[in-house]
Amino acid sequence: MNGKERALTAFRHQEADRVPIFELTIDNPTAEFVLGRENLCGFGGKARGLAYNHAIAEGRVKEYFLQRKLDDIALWEKLDLDVYPQCDPLPAEPAVPDQISDHQWRITDPVTGQWVIYDYSADSDVYDMVDSSLRRGGLPELEKLTIHLENQTFDPDAWDFSYVDMVLEKLGKDRLVMGSADVEIGSTFDWAETFLIGLVEAPDLIHRYLDARLKTTLKLSEMLLERGVQGLHGGYDWAANKGPIFSPRHFRKFVFPRMKQITDLCHRFGVPYIKHTDGNVNSLLEDMIESGVDAFQAIEPRASMDIAEIKQKYGERLTLIGNVDCSTVLVDGPVEAVVEKTKQIIKTAAPGGGFLLSSSNSIHPGVKPEYYMAMLETARQFGNYPIQAGGN
Repeated sequence: MNGKERALTAFRHQEADRVPIFELTIDNPTAEFVLGRENLCGFGGKARGLAYNHAIAEGRVKEYFLQRKLDDIALWEKLDLDVYPQCDPLPAEPAVPDQISDHQWRITDPVTGQWVIYDYSADSDVYDMVDSSLRRGGLPELEKLTIHLENQTFDPDAWDFSYVDMVLEKLGKDRLVMGSADVEIGSTFDWAETFLIGLVEAPDLIHRYLDARLKTTLKLSEMLLERGVQGLHGGYDWAANKGPIFSPRHFRKFVFPRMKQITDLCHRFGVPYIKHTDGNVNSLLEDMIESGVDAFQAIEPRASMDIAEIKQKYGERLTLIGNVDCSTVLVDGPVEAVVEKTKQIIKTAAPGGGFLLSSSNSIHPGVKPEYYMAMLETARQFGNYPIQAGGN
């Protein structure tokens, strides 16, 4: 049984030969440890932000994107992971950042004049949005952006699918290759306050903004699925450790009806949809299932997400993907703790299928490579079906 077959068996809530292994992203230093060389894998700031900005400035952006995908392919093959979830088209004309300091860049939309500023921290290897015209201008700026999005005509030639085709050719035979699609809520950006105020003070504007974003998302998703991508996942975070970033009532009004459009598209093609989110989403799980989500990835222990309780309550309707703690166990170890926690999670969540093992979020720069490798080795040693009470 290859990785694709193994993963699809799990999504059907059946037992495969062994527990499938999933990972959302893998950053350095783990990627460098595995490949034995420098690389552009993951969402770390050096690979995703710093190297990209330098490539743009030096006129070699196509080489950058190609190397980034080649590094990902090499990493997934070396680790023999069953699902590759980052297969997406790229803008044919990437945005050009202007460097405004030794660690900050500004990107300005030439049509609307709206701008964002990104900051790179070498200490944490984080490249993130820290300021924007939407943050400064509030709802009037969001109205301006929304009108622009509503008046846009979708142009398929504005997107480069060559990297999608390459990944499918290299990985698609033996692994489940997935693209991304989500309801693009603005509450995870630096202008979160603007979005949250809009939910209450300008709900019609928020509906228009989300619909305008969703229009492009659905068109790109359909193109991905037509090319042979075998599922979609959404990566916008819905919660913090204490609970959702806005009320379940607002999720039901603004998010879940649009999520249903994405999952319906997946199901029309006969492929699964995975929702990744950080935080405590216990109050959203029933609605998540009702909106057509097939699988939930992360299941963060530090956010009081108990995989045993979730398996017992929702396991027949929702595939679970997680949840070796990447905030403690995969950072602090020791190896013996990683082994025991991995075995415990497999014993709890794997019986009956409907489970893929992963970290509780992603393999971020703070994860120790030797602990991640111990997790994988344990999964392959003790994750063979049928799962025994004390391992097998």
